[in-house]
Amino acid sequence: MPSREPAQFLADSPDRAVLLAHLHENPGQPSTVAAALSMSHRSVQRNLSRLTTRGWVEKCDGIYQLTTTGTLIAEEHTTYLDSLSRIEAFDDFFNCLPDHELAPDPRLLESATLVTARPENPQAPVHHYVKSVRSLETETIRMLSPVLSRLFHDAHATLAKRGTHTELVLSTTMVEQARELNPMEFDLIVGLGVLDLYRHPEPVPIGLTLGEQRVLVGAYDEHGQMRSCIDSSKNALFAWAVELFERYQNNATPVTPTRKPPFT
Repeated sequence: MPSREPAQFLADSPDRAVLLAHLHENPGQPSTVAAALSMSHRSVQRNLSRLTTRGWVEKCDGIYQLTTTGTLIAEEHTTYLDSLSRIEAFDDFFNCLPDHELAPDPRLLESATLVTARPENPQAPVHHYVKSVRSLETETIRMLSPVLSRLFHDAHATLAKRGTHTELVLSTTMVEQARELNPMEFDLIVGLGVLDLYRHPEPVPIGLTLGEQRVLVGAYDEHGQMRSCIDSSKNALFAWAVELFERYQNNATPVTPTRKPPFT
């Protein structure tokens, strides 16, 4: 089991982590460090001594600076704190996911927009999603969807009229439900060539919509209502979404119309 002692050492005195973060950018003498951090000179000197003993800090010509180990510790600790902060900021989204394996790495959510349902505006994520889809300028859309929604259908129909091609993965249950609701419309849409529909044998528990370097991620409650929507144009999150989409698409089978459209 890996040692937790370094983490405990930093947790025992938050000032040590603050010192590490400061020295990472600003090596200095104890007096200047104390002034910059509004700490007592005695506290700074004591913690610098402890950090030096551990090999995380070294003194050179009166200036305290991080060693290579200290630099790595400082950077990893900052990343850890950032991840915890981001998990907390996006907890409404994470808590709607049925499996933690569906959650993106919190570091991928940097600069992402989160829209969450609130009592005063329960449809906020849905409205954001629809507005965002209508504004997409893309030749192809790739999608995972846990639900059927007329609002979503109408938004994507707008793109289809512009010539946007869609690859959509639904669960078998959702595919059959769509077919039963309106068999003629179902066959018409599937047979037009603007939609490649795939049937996944298991439920699709998360919503994804990928345009060109933009991704919308939807988290749903047990009633199939979108509770949170993440909107991002960051390459790292987009790459995560592509991998997740392909995982579901590769385990799905193409759906064909039961009869040809009347004009073919």
